[in-house]
Amino acid sequence: MLINGIELNLEEHGAGTPLVLVHGLGANLRVWDAEVAHFSPGFRVITYDARGHGKSTRPASFALDDHVADLRALVEILGDKPVALLGASMGSYIVQGLASHFPSLVAKLVLVVPKCHGTTSSSARLLAAHADDISHLSHRDRQIFLLNKAFAPQTPASVREQVIATELSCFLDERAMHAASNALAGFDFRDDLPRVTAQSLVICGSHDALNPPEEGRACAQRIPHCEYVELPQAGHFPGAEASQAYFAALDAFLGRAARP
Repeated sequence: MLINGIELNLEEHGAGTPLVLVHGLGANLRVWDAEVAHFSPGFRVITYDARGHGKSTRPASFALDDHVADLRALVEILGDKPVALLGASMGSYIVQGLASHFPSLVAKLVLVVPKCHGTTSSSARLLAAHADDISHLSHRDRQIFLLNKAFAPQTPASVREQVIATELSCFLDERAMHAASNALAGFDFRDDLPRVTAQSLVICGSHDALNPPEEGRACAQRIPHCEYVELPQAGHFPGAEASQAYFAALDAFLGRAARP
């Protein structure tokens, strides 16, 4: 789909109330396969590769505002407003931007492992903190190092391996990852979040080293009508690390009110 002068790779599944899923840094729409299977019987589930990711156009440079503009255009094109939005990590920043600046477009808002401001991407921050440990590693191995730091200590090896395999299937080369990470530098929605009118839910993992739960609590405290759920058995990937509790929280929030 051509949006704002670039091609966005998009998929739709199911019918009903639109539910748009927005992925995290370095990922693509494939990371939502479990959510698509779960929600497509009752929702029109839309997933897409954000600019700079997956099969979408990869500009040499872009900004978080471009991501927000892309999502706004996509929602307008869907033609069935307002929509439900679910964004994880970077995706949570994008949906915060839309819900706070264009509140009439959003009926329900879910932020998974979010933060509402940052001087750099969370990945860049964590890699910088371990620079001496990873200086000898290849770009791919640095991403694996980062992923392993993001799990809860008790997350089974089988779950870790599954998540890492999925994330590596989305792998961005070093130049593309640099551009995607730079797009997240210096954003701040703290003063914007009180303008959100959508019913909202924040889901965090207690052991998230990328976006710790206090970041999510700060988001929830600024958003009117916001629920907060913290999953003690999860890190940065609650959908995989604590899938039963994660989907139960989503069903309780989205399941009855959002379905037609």
